[in-house]
Amino acid sequence: MKNIHPFRQLALFAIIIFLAASTADAFPATFPAPAINGSSGVVRIPSADVIPYKNFNIGADFGAAFMPGFSSSESSVFYKMNLGTYHGVELGIVGGTEKNSSKIREGVFVNMKLALSTGEETYPMLLAIGIENLFSYTKTDVYMVATKYLQQGPKLTFGFMADFPESKFRPLGMAGVEYPLAQNLFLNSDALLGETVSQLNAGCRVFFTPTFALNVSALNLLDNTAAKDSRSALVGFSWANPF
Repeated sequence: MKNIHPFRQLALFAIIIFLAASTADAFPATFPAPAINGSSGVVRIPSADVIPYKNFNIGADFGAAFMPGFSSSESSVFYKMNLGTYHGVELGIVGGTEKNSSKIREGVFVNMKLALSTGEETYPMLLAIGIENLFSYTKTDVYMVATKYLQQGPKLTFGFMADFPESKFRPLGMAGVEYPLAQNLFLNSDALLGETVSQLNAGCRVFFTPTFALNVSALNLLDNTAAKDSRSALVGFSWANPF
């Protein structure tokens, strides 16, 4: 796909996940789970789901980040917490290791998400805007995202993100799918694509209860050195309202 424009790659990915929507049951009722970067989301990207008011969740992911060509590996960890602070507002914190390093980032950063639609329909289209890694010198990004619950079962997420590497504005497209194989088992995949960066991620979630899930994630499957994350394999959990 080297000769295909990145945004055409994103369009192709979106078409593939629409075609993947088959005859599964309606999307099971589970509590929004955090993505690797903290906000409620798919694998790496945020979704338009927002934690309900006065609810919260915690999560952590542990594993290894692999250097290009699997030449070596470093320990990798991410930890996060989100809170429904107001109706339609999600506020969270996230921390973890640096890319290509086992060194912990320079601080714990803030994520914020604002829902722009109520989602009261049976199969809603949710909209949200947000910011991730607020107060970071190098990792802050902003986004607008939509999530559509399909009658056939899958949940699709798509939107746009912008970050600021070296103080330069960089737009990115993003898309993802969450596909229920059973009432408690979900296959997930998402992608980030821009002029100079692309990243494909995949994973699965197993819900032991509607509020507690085991996560398995693989970041940067194609080992793009310009991606936001190292090629990584992670195992973690998310738990809503544990006490």
